[in-house]
Amino acid sequence: MSNARKHVSCIVMAVSLLCVGSRAFAGDARPSMPYHGTATMLDDGTIELNLKTAADGKPAEGTLAYKVGDNAYDSIRRQLGGLRPGQIKRFSPWKD
Repeated sequence: MSNARKHVSCIVMAVSLLCVGSRAFAGDARPSMPYHGTATMLDDGTIELNLKTAADGKPAEGTLAYKVGDNAYDSIRRQLGGLRPGQIKRFSPWKD
């Protein structure tokens, strides 16, 4: 697979996860995260997950954003062990 095709595949996967993360998970559902990366909380409380590598070690690029009030927001925040505005944490893949 060419580098351009891999890049497009990663973008499509990230967008798909973003759509699923903001719509399909209810209340205390904890979505899976098949990536390593860093999490940052913005001043407005939004949590941004910057994807670095997939669980299998392949490079990944993308950012998922969870706003306060999104269905998966509280679950993501708990999975990260809490997060404060301006704080950056590394995360590893997790399952439901």
